[in-house]
Amino acid sequence: MVIRMSKEAMAKIREAEERAREIIEEAEKNASLMIASAEKNASDLRAETERITGEELKSTLEAMRKKSDGLIEKSISEAEAEADELLAKADMKTLSAVKKIVWEIIEG
Repeated sequence: MVIRMSKEAMAKIREAEERAREIIEEAEKNASLMIASAEKNASDLRAETERITGEELKSTLEAMRKKSDGLIEKSISEAEAEADELLAKADMKTLSAVKKIVWEIIEG
């Protein structure tokens, strides 16, 4: 049995095929737009993340600099205090030695 399609059925098939092509084209177009948008969003997010990370690193570095400066100042102050103490002890010993030498000269 041979089935013959009417012109109307053939036209409907052609319309359906054309509509399918249009749907595919629209889907491809939408997919391309979505990909481009996602790539831009990813790029923007990466740039923002890099900016924030850079700011955080600068802040951390500045805090570390301040802390190290404070430690350096503390070390310098402690060393100066220790040096002053040693000088005072040396002065006292020198004075004591001078007194002994003078006393020995007078006694001697």
